[in-house]
Amino acid sequence: MEALATPRPAHAASLPRPAAMSKIHPDAVPGLTGLRFLAAFSVLFAHAVAVLLQGHDYPGSVAYWCTQASGFGMTLFFVLSGFVIHYNYAGLVTGGRLRGIAAYLWARFARLYPLYLLTLLGYVLVSRRHFDFWFGDPAPFRDVLHALPYFLFSLQSWFYVPIGDTSLIYAVGGSTSITWSISTEWFFYLTFPLVAWLVLRSHSPRLTVALVLAWCVLWGALTTSLFDRALDLNTWAVERYGSVAEMRQPRDEFAAQDSYVFWLLSFSPYLRMGEFVLGSLIAQLYIQLRGRSAATLENALGTAAFVAAFVSLFVIGYFEFSPNVGVNVFRKMYMNFALAPSAALLIFCAARYRNVLSRLLTSRPALLLGDASYSIYLTHFLVLMVDFKLFGAPAQRGTAFNLFVLTATIVATLLLSIGLYAYYEAPTRKWLRRLWRDRA
Repeated sequence: MEALATPRPAHAASLPRPAAMSKIHPDAVPGLTGLRFLAAFSVLFAHAVAVLLQGHDYPGSVAYWCTQASGFGMTLFFVLSGFVIHYNYAGLVTGGRLRGIAAYLWARFARLYPLYLLTLLGYVLVSRRHFDFWFGDPAPFRDVLHALPYFLFSLQSWFYVPIGDTSLIYAVGGSTSITWSISTEWFFYLTFPLVAWLVLRSHSPRLTVALVLAWCVLWGALTTSLFDRALDLNTWAVERYGSVAEMRQPRDEFAAQDSYVFWLLSFSPYLRMGEFVLGSLIAQLYIQLRGRSAATLENALGTAAFVAAFVSLFVIGYFEFSPNVGVNVFRKMYMNFALAPSAALLIFCAARYRNVLSRLLTSRPALLLGDASYSIYLTHFLVLMVDFKLFGAPAQRGTAFNLFVLTATIVATLLLSIGLYAYYEAPTRKWLRRLWRDRA
């Protein structure tokens, strides 16, 4: 997922530089940078456990629960994206006319595409379909060529397209499927001018709070309603797209990841839009309250709300995935919106209130790793694939050695990501933004 720049207010006319942490803009919200790392690390840790501790992740085990952290990571990314984009760019896209929208889109292109294209190339090169081509079986690679235009234009999550024996998101192989979230983000970016115009209609904190609550109820009702119609959607999809689109799971509430139902409820931007809009509303509330310093009592209540939101993640996660719990409202939203209200509360409290938790999120290591969060997200599966090839299947190794490989893999991913951010991601973004400014 995207690692967002340390946010600056929507009225800032110039684009923020990828400056060192010692030069944070006075209007920045550095606590959100720490949350970006938390989101990226949740995805990294969950996928690392799933790949490197296979066989230990039976339902109810510690490894099983660890693998569910990726859902929280993605939701936190999407809500945080809505917050930061609205905070940074709402004024630019609504007041700068077409020129302002163009500057905003170029800034997002400079932020996402350099690393996205580099890692996409890496995943294609290590894809089994690529090796099959060189060993005399070109058919699978033709599927890659069919899918690549969608990936190059970051459209792969916008459409459900069967390609060969799988769906579009999985057609390239080499774990390029993780780029679905970048495609979904691009949909958010393109629709943001309209979102910003609507959100800015809220002129008072009370109205914004009411809109936040109403949005949570509305989107929760929409997502649970679609879940309740999953079997009907599955029947239609199989008739429309063939057996590739089928859920193919013994429990109806859990769909196969290349099925139409999973695409619609989890990968597609149309259902994940709820998280982005919620983040934009939270940013509007933060901007409206920014001029009012938080009193001691409010700060204490905000700290308690932060802790409560964090605890709620585990409670809701239990209802989402526990094998001992039947179908419930949270399980119906496990593919999209279940954790979004908790993530929104975390973000708002981290932005507004000062306490030991916010100081932890603004520590130098948290800021450094938060800056590298986009690299962490896009490169972690490459490292996992290399480790799996080097050390073999986890079932062939002892538990102690598996835990050692898991730890070493996480450390290697973090170090690689910091290097990529410092020597490739930030310089290329700065260069591309300079091109825009020079041309302007």
